Amino acid sequence: MNDKSIAFPCRACNKIPEKIKLNKNNFEIVGFEAGIEWSDFQASNLPSFDKKIWTRSNNPPLKGDRRIVMVRYPFQMTVGESFWMLFMPALSYFNGWEEHPSEINSSAFVHCSFEQILSRNEECAWIEIRILNVVLLKETCDIWFDSVGSGYLDSFQMFRDIYVFHYNEWILINASMESDLGTWALIKRKNEQHHLIALGEWGFHYDIVYGGNKIIPVDEINMLLRSSTSL
Repeated sequence: MNDKSIAFPCRACNKIPEKIKLNKNNFEIVGFEAGIEWSDFQASNLPSFDKKIWTRSNNPPLKGDRRIVMVRYPFQMTVGESFWMLFMPALSYFNGWEEHPSEINSSAFVHCSFEQILSRNEECAWIEIRILNVVLLKETCDIWFDSVGSGYLDSFQMFRDIYVFHYNEWILINASMESDLGTWALIKRKNEQHHLIALGEWGFHYDIVYGGNKIIPVDEINMLLRSSTSL
């Protein structure tokens, strides 16, 4: 690790994994889902790494902003690189959208430029980022053109237990295998169609999210819902 790069060891194997290749796979964007905690701090008042309890941000960033975030495993980037990440307000970041579903509407895909490392230790780092673009999840259907989404939820078929949560126009689907790997999907119902807005995949060495506007065929969404358990 050099002075301008960040990479943390995996908590399971204690090794630094190979850098994730963030391939969009025909989505609009791909980025980090986890490993990034948003703050409202300035560089002059950052808490020490010993302080575990500090106020996470509830404010979605704005294009052109400079923000300070704490990064952890599996974040792995070099100063000067740009990347996408998922912003979730504090309560849903810690407890999930199932517990705080109203925060879906203030969650967003955020495109960032890695500006500088402010401080770091072996487990985490404070870095400054510049906001290049912000796409609120609730606005994706209006910003990104829709495309055919047949087959994009097939990965759920490998899981025995699938859980579904409904909130207004939103459907959140989760599945995992003994906490080793999992997937989730956020779907928006609009004009009698099901728009796949976000698709997450996680395992020991990755935790990524795809963003787009994929129309899932009715028969595919119905088959998945029939095999699921409602929360």
